[in-house]
Amino acid sequence: MANRCKDLPVECWELIFSRLHHKSDLESFSVVSKQFLALTNRLRIGLTVIDSTLLTHGNISKLIHRFPNLKSIDLSNFSGDLDPVLVDLANSLSYTSNLERIDISNQKKLPFMGLKELGRKLKGLRVLTCSNLTLLRDSDLYVIAELFPFLEELDISYPSTDYVLDSVYIASEASNLAVTDSGVEVLSVNMSNLRKINISGNHLITDRSLVALSMNCLNLEGLEMDDCPFITVKGILSILRTCAALSWISVSEIHIAQSSSGFECLATSSRTLQKLEVSNSIITDEFLFMVANASLPLNTLTLCWCTDFTYSGISKLLCAYQSLKYLSLVQVDFLSDECMDDLSQYLRCIVTIDLSGCMRLTNLTFYALARNCPSLKEIYMENTGFGTNHCFHNNVKNPRIRSVNLATNHYLDDDCLMNVALMCPNMDFLDVISCTSLTEAGIIAVLEMCNQIRDLQLDNCSGIKHIGKGAELPSLEVISAAGSALNDEGLVMIGSRCSRLLKLNLENCKGVTAEGLHAMVKNCRSLREINLKKCPQVSINSLNNLVFSSSSLRRVIPPCCAAFTDSLKGFYLHHGCRVYSG
Repeated sequence: MANRCKDLPVECWELIFSRLHHKSDLESFSVVSKQFLALTNRLRIGLTVIDSTLLTHGNISKLIHRFPNLKSIDLSNFSGDLDPVLVDLANSLSYTSNLERIDISNQKKLPFMGLKELGRKLKGLRVLTCSNLTLLRDSDLYVIAELFPFLEELDISYPSTDYVLDSVYIASEASNLAVTDSGVEVLSVNMSNLRKINISGNHLITDRSLVALSMNCLNLEGLEMDDCPFITVKGILSILRTCAALSWISVSEIHIAQSSSGFECLATSSRTLQKLEVSNSIITDEFLFMVANASLPLNTLTLCWCTDFTYSGISKLLCAYQSLKYLSLVQVDFLSDECMDDLSQYLRCIVTIDLSGCMRLTNLTFYALARNCPSLKEIYMENTGFGTNHCFHNNVKNPRIRSVNLATNHYLDDDCLMNVALMCPNMDFLDVISCTSLTEAGIIAVLEMCNQIRDLQLDNCSGIKHIGKGAELPSLEVISAAGSALNDEGLVMIGSRCSRLLKLNLENCKGVTAEGLHAMVKNCRSLREINLKKCPQVSINSLNNLVFSSSSLRRVIPPCCAAFTDSLKGFYLHHGCRVYSG
């Protein structure tokens, strides 16, 4: 049998590996043989690079030589100087010919020298993400527009530049401090192929930017403009009327008055709109009626933290769009179990639903969704009334539900959680953060009934000390138990049952000691990340022993960062492990 497997053609192995659902499965095969390593390297299309990655490989060109089919590189967690990294990347043209996406978010400023080399040599780049930059100005947008005129997607969201909106100085020097309409206008003229742009969090942008985008970027399909306080309904209407290809729009802090006119254009101009996201806004039933009557190809609807509409408006809207795949109604105060029981009849195609913050919803809503929504895979009911009603229907099972978020439901107890597990036997993600009524009994029952769990979130569950003894949990890769009562006994149980664990968060776990950690790490040979912040019984010396006894650890948050000198951090880096402050 072994010989027959060994003699399989390369194409067969590639087909097998391409069917694996999780990246960790691919990594497991890569250590079996050099042949498998080469195959898995060819199948990798995305790469995340951090400081320790380059320390291990020397430079990025040596690293990407291993992955000939890379399409995406994420540098958003790289804290060093990006200019030489991007120059090196640009000079490795024979290995980056397929590269389409680069993420350089979370930097202090744009790495101009590196971007110029990329723009000169990498003509196939289509997606650039540079969100959360400390400084982003109009002049930066001019550079991007000049270097990458063929970009199709651009994210310049949420720069952290600090300025005062009502300052007279800002009025005259705005473009030197932040992104303004002038910068967006230049972008729109030079990048006519733009299909998606995220300008969220750029607080000086006005309707003028939307008019420029609608006039110059005729292929625009997606526009995110959350937290742009000077954008109004007038600007949104200009986009809806002009951009015939628009399929996705996301906006916040908009006031759509009862008498607002113009949205009739939805029925004639916006025939391609599939995704409508509105948050923190005042909307009316009249607006929802207009959307319902527009007969759009809508598959995604978000109305989060919105006010002034009623059950009548949302009911007509959902009745009109029974093919919705995603629905988010966060903190819609009037929703009750009775409302959701009725609305669920329209949600037979729904895949993901988010009802977080709807305080009047209880277990009965969860039951109604599990019963009436056969396509449902993800349920978010964080901070609701879950657990206040103990009436469950145990005959209902929905094997398609994979992800359940019930965080911050203080009345959720062990019996309620067991009933959830019975209804969702194939659940692989469970979030019960800050569910203070839970104990080990509820978690033990879930792990017995749902042995495909991959991600378990137990933060601030003060009644949970361990996950219980039992069979191996081969799928469990992530456990977050920050602020819980998890102790050394719990770590030993994790070690004995979770051999494929990749990430463990133990922040502020007072009962954790070096003894428990070593027992756990001894068996969890794939562990890559551990957070030990505010663990008072774990010393720096014991952490040193832990890191140097593990060949897999790549990311550590120590009990106290103040005790870490630069030389000690460098020593960890040479071992392939980076120290983070958390």
